[in-house]
Amino acid sequence: MNRRYFYLATLVVLIPGILISEPPKIAPITLDKPPVEILFSGVTSMSTGAAVFLRIDWNQSISSPCESTSSKVSNDSASSIIQWQPVGTCILPMIRVADKNYILPINGHYPDEAMLSDVSSETLRNTLRASTILRSDYRLTSLRVREFFDIINDVLSARDQKFSLPIKNAKLPTQATHLPNSPRPFRAESTDGVHHGFDFYTAEGTPVLAIEDGTILHVKRDFSWNEMNHLLSGKNELEEQENLDVYRGNTVYLKTRSGHVAIYAHLQKIPDNIQEGQTVTKGEVVWHVGDSAVPDKKYLYHLHFELAMNPFVDERAGSYDFNDVLLWSFWWKSKSADWIRSHDDGLFE
Repeated sequence: MNRRYFYLATLVVLIPGILISEPPKIAPITLDKPPVEILFSGVTSMSTGAAVFLRIDWNQSISSPCESTSSKVSNDSASSIIQWQPVGTCILPMIRVADKNYILPINGHYPDEAMLSDVSSETLRNTLRASTILRSDYRLTSLRVREFFDIINDVLSARDQKFSLPIKNAKLPTQATHLPNSPRPFRAESTDGVHHGFDFYTAEGTPVLAIEDGTILHVKRDFSWNEMNHLLSGKNELEEQENLDVYRGNTVYLKTRSGHVAIYAHLQKIPDNIQEGQTVTKGEVVWHVGDSAVPDKKYLYHLHFELAMNPFVDERAGSYDFNDVLLWSFWWKSKSADWIRSHDDGLFE
């Protein structure tokens, strides 16, 4: 007998027994039974490469932005068990069933924390609800799958928490000119002419802290005033945002676990040991307050701090580049100073 069909026949016999033999590790309480169950994942003994096994309601179908194949392993009157496998490059293994997205934990296509932080909360919760980890011979893969679900829980937990403030023992500014959306007419010709964040006035060299666990996404160091002589025309939004990045001076961009990007600007000269890809923990020193690119010395030493809002488009998860982040909306966009003052306890501890 062809070896491939031998293993396929073995799976048909064994999977129903596996389903009965061990209760799910993850069994969220819900009134709505999801139309798909993620059974287990691994490089199968059929030598067909990375795959995931799914139980699908018999009247449902699967779609995916990934090029993929699927084959039925077994079925009964209510559901079918299928093997789903991406073909070629697949940035994020994802399926859509009954108008809901699910992220799949596939060995060899294992989404990392940075990628999962771009995924919408709804999709992450759908994935947890649909996930049943079963006993199998692929113990290493099972551990990786469990880690995948742990990361999802970590990301969702971070989104339920408040950020810490970027300056220890500070309070959010209340003066209108120090708040988001304050006019900045001196740069209106080259940017959108609007302040995007908070200004924390403090002493030179004050430590600047990570507001959440995260990864340094981008570092802009060695600001020179000569950069002001080479601003772009500002004819489109990206050029405006690139110009605005010049006005920020020395800057660190921190991709938080919850998915948003914290921007720390006007920093002191940033040393080489602050590197993109470096992980930091909540409360850890990112760098120090300076006055780089501060145009008017009456506004001397302060931290300009803003938050770029992740749009959580599942299909783009893990593929954003720095220019994409520059175009993300800032957190308090279009809000009045009074609104920001009255909601200052909703975001930070």
